[in-house]
Amino acid sequence: DLDVLRNSGAMVSDAEVAAAVAIVAAELRSYLTSRQVRAVAPTVTALRARAAQVVDSELVRLDSRLPGLEPAVREELASAVRRAVDKVLHAPTVRVKELAATPEGNSYAAALRELFDLDPARPGSVTAVRHAELVDADSYDEDDSDGSSDGMGSSDGIGSSDGIGSSDGTGAPGTVIE
Repeated sequence: DLDVLRNSGAMVSDAEVAAAVAIVAAELRSYLTSRQVRAVAPTVTALRARAAQVVDSELVRLDSRLPGLEPAVREELASAVRRAVDKVLHAPTVRVKELAATPEGNSYAAALRELFDLDPARPGSVTAVRHAELVDADSYDEDDSDGSSDGMGSSDGIGSSDGIGSSDGTGAPGTVIE
C-alpha cells in the first residue's frame, strides 16, 4: 500500500502514486477484458460443434440419397460445404469475441446461445442435437416444405444448418478460433 510506504518515511511523490495507480488500473482493465473474451470461448466452441454436427448429418443424408457418389467427389463436396459454412461463421465468431470486451459483451454470447440453442456447459446438449438430426435425416419426408431435414420448415432454405466446425476445415468439435 502506498500510504504505508509514505508513513514509513519513503519518499513517494503524488505523481509517482498517480502513475502507479494508472498502471494498476490499466493492467486490471486488461485482465478483466481478457477474462470476458475467454468467457465466450465455450459458446463459440459449442456453436462450431453444433455446426459441424449439422454438416455431418447433412453429409450422411447426402450419402443415403446418392449412394453411388464417387468418394473423391463426396470428399470435395464435404470440403466445400465445410469451407462455405466456416466462412459464414468466421465473422460472427470473431465479432462476438471482440464484443465480449465491451460492458454489454456477455449479451452477445447469450444471444448466440439463445439463437442456436447452445448450452456450452453441457457438451451432451450438442450431442443430443446431433442424434435428433440423424434421426430426422433417416426419417426425412420428401414433402418437407423447404427441403431441410430440421423439421422446422424454414422459409429461408437453410433451416438450422448455417454453422461450421473448426477453422482448420476438419469440422472437429471443440476447436476455437483465436
